[in-house]
Formats: sequence, structure tokens, C-alpha cells
Amino acid sequence: MPSWLSKIATILPPLTMLIGLEFVVQYPEIFWKIFGVIIGCVLFASLYLGGFLSQKKLKQLVYLILPLFYTLSILALFILAQKSYVQHFFIIGASIILGIVLNNIATLSKYRFYSHKEVILKSEENKRKMIVCTTNEALVLLTTFFLMANLFALIYLLSFPLWQALLIVVLIVFSLTYQFLSEIFTPSLAALYTLITSLTASQIFWSLTFWPTNYIANAIIVIVSIYIILGILEYYSRQMLTRRLIKIYFLLGIITISSVLLSNQWVPR
Repeated sequence: MPSWLSKIATILPPLTMLIGLEFVVQYPEIFWKIFGVIIGCVLFASLYLGGFLSQKKLKQLVYLILPLFYTLSILALFILAQKSYVQHFFIIGASIILGIVLNNIATLSKYRFYSHKEVILKSEENKRKMIVCTTNEALVLLTTFFLMANLFALIYLLSFPLWQALLIVVLIVFSLTYQFLSEIFTPSLAALYTLITSLTASQIFWSLTFWPTNYIANAIIVIVSIYIILGILEYYSRQMLTRRLIKIYFLLGIITISSVLLSNQWVPR
């Protein structure tokens, strides 16, 4: 793909989000029009950077998952951010992260095409791929956090049906974690581990709805749990998993969750 087109596909959607949401702050009645434009830009850029437009292979559609879920979660959270100064910081940060997401798609899809052609990658390129994968994992967790926070808020504030929320949790976690795990496992193993992760996350989500904690604290607990699972699976894929690493992950999770619960403002249900 031409480098200048790749740069445009990487820069244009976050720029559209930045300008569009700033317009929405001043003219909220045009939100849905801006929403459609942003989704359209992200959809086209993801298809192009992922190589689907040139190769027409369905497996390349995996590169649509993270940017679309991220954009939807950001726009949903944007509606909840009522204070204008919070919205401005939120818009800038969300736009920058969207640019990173699209840049990761371009990088990961390039490495995947190379591996199919049996091209041996240089050590520096391998290091870059590892950095991109690590960044991608962080963005998957961030996107999942936004979506979980929105779902908990819908349940607590608008009495959204719990069974529908659980189905959405399974769909969200399955889609996002599969997008990440498909980079390090075969499709069948990635699907199996993703199903286990999504069902575990839904059980944790269900349990937390009975706790007297707010939706931000609950979302953090879900994300920490998913982070532990993904971290263990990643080391397992590299054949580097040890009992010591498992203990470290669980200890880190216990400390983080305990800190969240101790600093949380408990509210009766």
C-alpha cells in the first residue's frame, strides 16, 4: 500500500474525531451526524490499513474489532462526560489513542503478511512487533474498561436488564480478546482461550452487580482480571510461563483490587 495513503488513513480518523467532537460540544444537536462520519472514517481506514481492500480476505476483518469498539466506547463515554473542560481533555486523549490504534493495525497487518510469505524478520523488526503487541494489549484493556464502565452505569442508573448486559459482556470480551490472542495463537486455540476469558469476565461482571461499589471500581476489577488472564496466556504462548510468574500476576491482581476496594466509596444497592 502507498505510504502516503497509509499516513492519511492513520491521521484522518483521529483528526475527524477531534474536530467533530469539539463541534458537538458547541452544537450537541449534530451529535448523530458527527457520529456517523467518525464511524465511517474509522471503518474505511481500518479496512484499508488491515489490507482487506486489497486482499479481500475475511480474516483481515479482525482488524476492524478494536478500532470500532474503541470508537463506540469513547462516544458512549463522551455522552456521560457533562463538564465541558473534562470533555475537551477527553477529546484530545481519545483522538491521540485512536491514532495509535490505527498505527498498530498498519504495523501488525504488515507483519502478518510477511509471515505468510515466509520472510525472515530482522531482530529490530521483531522488537518493534513486540512493542506494538504490548501497546495493542493495553488498548484492548482500555477499550474494554470504557465499555464495562458504560454497561455498569446503564445497569445502575437506567436499570438496564442484567441478562442483556451479560450477553454484551461476552460479546465485547470475546471480540476484543480474540483480536489480541489471534496474534499469538492459532485460530482454534485463540477462539478457545477467548471463550474461557469472556465467560470468566461475564461471571465476574455478574458478581460485581451485587456489590455496593460504583461502576468505575467495578470496571477496574473486571479489567484487572482480564489483564491477569491475558498476561498468563501471553507467557504461555512463548513457553515462558512459570509458577513464579503466575504468583506475581495473582499478587499484583490482589493488591490492585484491594486498593480499589479500600479507596472506593461504598454505596447501598
